[in-house]
Amino acid sequence: MSVQQGLKSLAETSPNFSNTGVETAITAANTGFVTKTKTLNYLVDINSTLTDSQRTTIQASLNIQPYLNAGRYLQDLSNHTYKILDGSLGEVSTGDTTPTFLEHLGTVESIQGAYLNLYGVEASTVGKGVDDYFGTLRQTMNDKLSEIKVAVETITNASLASNTAFQNATQALINFVNALGDSTTLDTSTLNSLLSAYESAANNFNTTLSGAAYVNQKNILVDNRSAILTQIATEVANLGSVRTYSESLANLISYQGLAGNSKIRDLIGKSAQTTEWKDYYENYEDRFNQQNPIYNNSMSDSANEEIINTALRLKGLPDVKDYVDLVSVAKKALRDIRIQPKINNSGKTATEIIKDSCKILGINIVGKNVYDQSKILLENMNNNDREIVKQELSLHQQVNTLS
Repeated sequence: MSVQQGLKSLAETSPNFSNTGVETAITAANTGFVTKTKTLNYLVDINSTLTDSQRTTIQASLNIQPYLNAGRYLQDLSNHTYKILDGSLGEVSTGDTTPTFLEHLGTVESIQGAYLNLYGVEASTVGKGVDDYFGTLRQTMNDKLSEIKVAVETITNASLASNTAFQNATQALINFVNALGDSTTLDTSTLNSLLSAYESAANNFNTTLSGAAYVNQKNILVDNRSAILTQIATEVANLGSVRTYSESLANLISYQGLAGNSKIRDLIGKSAQTTEWKDYYENYEDRFNQQNPIYNNSMSDSANEEIINTALRLKGLPDVKDYVDLVSVAKKALRDIRIQPKINNSGKTATEIIKDSCKILGINIVGKNVYDQSKILLENMNNNDREIVKQELSLHQQVNTLS
């Protein structure tokens, strides 16, 4: 049942989706030396004079100390969250239109239910949860951005000479890119000189930050950059294959549903050439029969023992408790699957059946009277009943364990 309150207002308005929440966190982190690196990366991205080769050369220099080129991944994060909303990160086949944000939301939601239905665990366990598609837009990286802000402010407040030199080198590149006109005005020699100066300044700044006074701030910048870039890469990969993955789960659910028909199951088992598929369908009936609801919810040794005791009670076991009742012990022996095929009980007394049963099971009866034999035999058979239930529980757990 859906919530009705506010639903009419939804129908009459637009959600106006935006990445504003992420942009606000990016803006806060865009402080100190980060501001200049972000400006420089933006200008390099949009400049029409620079060739792709020149951009690659510039980025190589800017990443001489990757964590100091913080503006790059802040710009990438901004662009990425915008692309999530416009659907351009989605999977598109030839002739298809760009998927919408709504389509992606629906597809990812269906993946969550389908995976849980198939495997009994959340899709996030295999990197296909909601945040593995939309985590950045859901602001899961905002705490990382806040930490970056604090770390950069600490560095800025220290008024380090190497920080000033790094910012000056970055500003020189900003000025150079801003001054570019057509391609004929690009002075490669000057660019190379400026890039060399930037690399020297970045390396010196890194040396300062590697000292004990600032190593914690440096580690935050290094680790958080890695976390943000990893999250972006995960989302790009997942959204880029979201239709294929969703379809694969839907197909698998369809195939799983067909296993209930014995002839179709036989057809698939005989037609499939993959070992895993043949195994699943050819052994489906046996494994299905190994399931028993009373063995559900076994999570620990204590829970297993409780379930085993319950199963024994439901089976009416132990069905013989008094070893002095030789007739009942003998009758139980004749029902024991280990004994029944090997014993000839024709015309034999209970005493003789107990003695023969002990021999079949390898029980030492030397020097023991019939009651001692009966006691040992009954304990053995009752323990075996328990082991059979344990084996049934184990099989139930196996067929209900994802593999």
